[in-house]
Amino acid sequence: MFRLVLVSKAFRYRVYPTQEQVARLNAWESALRFLWNLALEQRKLGLARPRDERRYPTAFDQINELTELRAALPWLADVPRNVCSQLLVELDRAWQRCFARLARAPRWKRKGRDVLGFTEPHPKTWRVDGSNVRFPKLGTLRTVMHRPLEGKPKTCTLKRDGEQWFAAIVCEVEVSEPAVRDGPIVAIDRGIANFGATSDGDMIANPRNLEASLERLAHAQRAVSRRKKGSKNREKAKLRVARIHRKVRRQRDHFLHAQSARLAKSHGVVVLENLNVAGMIRGHCSRSIADAGWSRFAEMLRYKLAWSGGSLVEVPAAYSSQTCSACGCVDAMSRRSQSAFRCTSCGYQDHADLNAAKVLLARANRSGKPADGTALEAAGRSRKRVGLRVPRRPLESSAL
Repeated sequence: MFRLVLVSKAFRYRVYPTQEQVARLNAWESALRFLWNLALEQRKLGLARPRDERRYPTAFDQINELTELRAALPWLADVPRNVCSQLLVELDRAWQRCFARLARAPRWKRKGRDVLGFTEPHPKTWRVDGSNVRFPKLGTLRTVMHRPLEGKPKTCTLKRDGEQWFAAIVCEVEVSEPAVRDGPIVAIDRGIANFGATSDGDMIANPRNLEASLERLAHAQRAVSRRKKGSKNREKAKLRVARIHRKVRRQRDHFLHAQSARLAKSHGVVVLENLNVAGMIRGHCSRSIADAGWSRFAEMLRYKLAWSGGSLVEVPAAYSSQTCSACGCVDAMSRRSQSAFRCTSCGYQDHADLNAAKVLLARANRSGKPADGTALEAAGRSRKRVGLRVPRRPLESSAL
């Protein structure tokens, strides 16, 4: 008998607010930007005091101060109170991630750079009225419901993307727990020249969406620099730049969704190398790595595999491009070029990316550890045959 579990599922719809509603939304965004910066300054001042006098206000403390602040500022009182409270909760979560060393400290919100959303966390204060969304103090928003909602609606977030507005509705959906799938298994070596190579022998081409739009983007950015600051023509030029970035982002997301869905449907276990993508982006290939969307691809694979009962396994990436998948010899001279691999020990030849994917698959078969295996002990030109120093576990014990 299948066990039912609750999962959160988001539905994003295009909304078409009227001119009056857009003006009010823009005013709300300015008010929330002020509230974010004020709350952030309060927290930073509390942390800047001497150690024995430090006072760290929590989200609950700042929410309690909202009543007095909204009474003194009518333009802030125009924003729904729940939206203001949720913003302070999001700021508190950002600080908690910083303290847990998962992210940097929250930064100031600046007009023209940071876009704020309006989240209504209480389902009783908003509702879906037929094919429209009713939001507090805004009324009815004309909405394109291109697919029906599933489950019980919980939160609604309005957010601007360039000149377009969207409503993101999060629902709680009751689904049956999927049966665990332990195969088939495939390993993927991510790259730049090719987006990926699988241990099954397939090569995934890199669409290079940003590179294809660099010329148009540079032309649009030069037009912005020639416009007078503060003028309407400059705002129009900035909007053209935002549209190009939006198109590139959507092209990338479509490609990543298609590839991750295909792999999650056809395989029960997917193996990736554990890469420090945030550190690699600081290198000389930062633009190409960011354009490929390696981290986003791993996130999509993780939740899509979880939905279907599969799992994502991460193994150490050290020396995978220098290791022979046939004999296990580690030698930097075996990597003849970007695409050519010829083992200096046994003479095995293959595409370098396909060989690396087979090495990752072999490491996953040795241990089911998700991401905490020890890297190979080998130098750049060593011919020493080495193996992963991780406990041998069956692949079925791997966790997400």
